[in-house]
Amino acid sequence: MEETLAPEVYDCLVSLLCGATNSVRKASMVNPFPKAFLSEKTRDRDFDRLEQCLESLPGPSALAATSLSDDQRVLLRFLAEDCARLRRVPVDDIAVHLDKHHTNLRPNHVFQVLHPSATTSAEEFAALRDAHGSTFAFHGSSIEHWFSILNTGLRNFSGTDKQKTGSLFGEGIYLSSALSVAADFSRMGGCWAASEVLSPRMRVVALCEVIKHPEVAQRDESSADGDHVPRTYLVVPSAAHVRVQYLLVY
Repeated sequence: MEETLAPEVYDCLVSLLCGATNSVRKASMVNPFPKAFLSEKTRDRDFDRLEQCLESLPGPSALAATSLSDDQRVLLRFLAEDCARLRRVPVDDIAVHLDKHHTNLRPNHVFQVLHPSATTSAEEFAALRDAHGSTFAFHGSSIEHWFSILNTGLRNFSGTDKQKTGSLFGEGIYLSSALSVAADFSRMGGCWAASEVLSPRMRVVALCEVIKHPEVAQRDESSADGDHVPRTYLVVPSAAHVRVQYLLVY
């Protein structure tokens, strides 16, 4: 096993990738796509080969003792080197953010997203935090989206063909200070059949850090078109103002 992939991280990344490849919209969901699985002749994405490789991967407990194929090795290298870095942490690490009145929403696992600090985006986010402050809120989505969200961040798809829910309170990325609200948008789905640490079926909610920028709508007052933004909702127009910090896995 790659040093950077602890068994639980290996399980999580493979599960999220399987959740994306299981989607009927996998062409959009598998982002980034492992370059080693591009067709040599056409450079098209070879989903059949990728899915066969995923299906053949050993579970975490058998990985170290398994003689891996070339495809399996390059896929593991992709997960270790080209995907977001994760670390499982105790659920109590985020207990301050959990709703004490909804104990059924306590996650089974929590993974911290380890963002590299020496990048332009990290420096820009830190500068925005210093200038405006930040708060935390939850984002829920179906399982097919999480591989892309984890690796490319949350995006404002309002008004595009990638928008999956409405924009009743304006265009932007929708989050909520209430876990129970975000959980309603988090749909259970099939992932990796060989999962041992997590589950072959799971759902995910993200705990995100949100910049308190003037553009972020978090209020209970009439907007220009007469709609109301509930107090628990945050509508973030710019992806630069939100960052996934933890994945809550159920």
